[in-house]
Amino acid sequence: MKLKPTLPLVPLALMTFLTSCAAVETPRAPWREKGSAFVSAGAFHGVPILGRSLFWDGQGEVDDTGVELRAAKFVADDVAIGVSGRFASWWTPGDNVESGEIEGLLRTYPIPGFGLFLDVTGGYQLANHRIPPPGTTWNFSFSFGPGYDFRLSDTTRLQVGTIYHHISNALGRQNDRNPSQNELRAFVNFVWVL
Repeated sequence: MKLKPTLPLVPLALMTFLTSCAAVETPRAPWREKGSAFVSAGAFHGVPILGRSLFWDGQGEVDDTGVELRAAKFVADDVAIGVSGRFASWWTPGDNVESGEIEGLLRTYPIPGFGLFLDVTGGYQLANHRIPPPGTTWNFSFSFGPGYDFRLSDTTRLQVGTIYHHISNALGRQNDRNPSQNELRAFVNFVWVL
């Protein structure tokens, strides 16, 4: 069953609703101060968008669903650097395709004391079959997008958001084995503050 392309908009609508209901944090969220850290685990779903995005073609048309783990440390107040690992299952019509992805993570909270954050990632992906077909089993990846952080307790948080995610093997437009994919991914993560 193919899900509607609007599925990733659900977390965005949820973020908008919940931020209007959520209590504003203290002027400075202590868990986001320099030296603090967090780990998170969650799930995501991505749908292809944009046949062409700026400089990148996007011929891939495959939905994907997966899980992710993240760990990061705040190097300044409201600015964290870390690593993200993702495992995805791609909804291809033929062989089952699974991939693993490792990325560097930069996160910033642009408004002190408010839960809105922006993520930027970049990394490498390896799959058991060519993805997107007929590409290669390996790809470079990057993503960026907003999310919102909800306090559950002093040591736990819930984060929801959407990101633009791009994969490509960077072989060049003239190469038949260089399909890429631009997608919108929606995610939900549970966070433990260290």
